[in-house]
This record gives sequence, C-alpha cells and structure tokens, in this order.
Amino acid sequence: MSTLFMPKIFRKLCKQAAGKVRRFLLLRFRKSYVTEQIEQRQGECNQCGNCCEILFQCPFLIKYDTGDTLCSIYEDRPNQCDAFPINEKCLSDVDFDCSYSFGTQILQIETELQLTND
Repeated sequence: MSTLFMPKIFRKLCKQAAGKVRRFLLLRFRKSYVTEQIEQRQGECNQCGNCCEILFQCPFLIKYDTGDTLCSIYEDRPNQCDAFPINEKCLSDVDFDCSYSFGTQILQIETELQLTND
C-alpha cells in the first residue's frame, strides 16, 4: 500500500511506533551510542508530557485542568523515559515540541576546529 493513500494520523502512529521500537533497541544494544548522544543533549526536562503521550498516554502521567502535567514516578522512571530524547529523530516524534535540543551547531564548530588543527 502506498503511503499516499494512508491517512495522515495512521502514518504518524506508524512513525511513533517505529520510534518506540528504535529507542528500545538502542537502549538494549547500542548503550555506548545512547551515552554519547545524552552527553550532547542540551536543556532540561520541563515535564511537558509530550514524550509520555507518544502512541499512547503513559499511565503515570498526571494531567491537571490547568494544562500542566506531572510524571508521578519521575524520580524512579524507567531508563527508556530517562533517555528521551536520544537524538534529533526522537524530537521529531514530538514534533520538536521539547525543551531538549542537540548541539549540532556546536558539533559542526568542533569538527571544523579539528580539521584546522590536523
């Protein structure tokens, strides 16, 4: 079936499901990659809850009438939650609506500096 004929919401759900599987596999089999990526990650979790609603709403996410959210197990959350986002691809799963970012500009400058020092 061509993706042109799939409803937009179905394509988004498929992408989110693939992202969940990708993150699970990265955390289990590419731990050094995840560690490197987390070191490059900038910002702090503002507990917006966007990552807690990828594909389905996490049962530990508390949503208040004011629109605020809170993770009821934040201090003891699973590794998969703690590692989010692993990279830019993860940010696309929440439409880049996240307080984290990755220093791609910083990495580019560091690469240029390495090239000039060689």
